[in-house]
Amino acid sequence: MPADAVATSAAASGCSPETPVLAYAQPATTTDSLRADGVDSGGGVHASVCRGSSVNLTGSPDYGARIRIAGDPGKGCSNERYRQFNTAAFAGPTYYSDGMESGQNYMTACSTSIWDLAIARNIRLGGTRNVQIRIEMYNALDSAFWTSRSTTVQYVSPTDQTLRNAQYLADGTLDPTRLKPNVAGFGAANNTSSPRNFQLQLRFSF
Repeated sequence: MPADAVATSAAASGCSPETPVLAYAQPATTTDSLRADGVDSGGGVHASVCRGSSVNLTGSPDYGARIRIAGDPGKGCSNERYRQFNTAAFAGPTYYSDGMESGQNYMTACSTSIWDLAIARNIRLGGTRNVQIRIEMYNALDSAFWTSRSTTVQYVSPTDQTLRNAQYLADGTLDPTRLKPNVAGFGAANNTSSPRNFQLQLRFSF
């Protein structure tokens, strides 16, 4: 799947209103655990760069640049909630990009195993009448898995690769404003599997 270039508003990315902004994405995994541009499957790292429109980066308004991989990003799965992959392995594209900075399927995310269980009891009432009591348990073992990560990265500009949405501060401590999943920084887990829940059914047939 080619990189998709999508123009976004400057205000949404924290740039000044007169600054052109480009959001660009590429596939990174064969699972649906990593997301890019709102796509549930085949997602990848999604980035926005101030002063980084396609025509400025690749010379063409029709072909977007791709995120660069400058190291080993890992598998996209970690026990560390706020560091699911190596964010330092990525860099934004620079001017004179050829749009071929990185390939596909370089992260696979975490595997999951969730068990559902159902128990039913049939009670005969005579004739063709029958009552069934059924209990269904979803995620019966109450397993917890990270199901998505923040794969959006924002850079100041093509020449200033400073992260605008880093999960950690410059001194290496967690950014206290990014502790909740809905404001997670780049590389942090932002969703988990649903907890165990029950459903009770009573069915009468005749």
